Amino acid sequence: MSQFPRMTVLGPVDTASTPHFDAAGIKYEIDEEYVAVVNAADAEITSPQDFPRDPLPNL
Repeated sequence: MSQFPRMTVLGPVDTASTPHFDAAGIKYEIDEEYVAVVNAADAEITSPQDFPRDPLPNL
């Protein structure tokens, strides 16, 4: 199992065949249902201004 720093961008996810992304030179295949999860995680890093402020930041 690999661990990457939280600020690592995983995408883009290639959906031409089996959805996959490359990280650190390794190809990771994912189920189609998780493509949106990877894209959302990347958006959280690359576009934090597009998300609403956390209403309870101290929790």
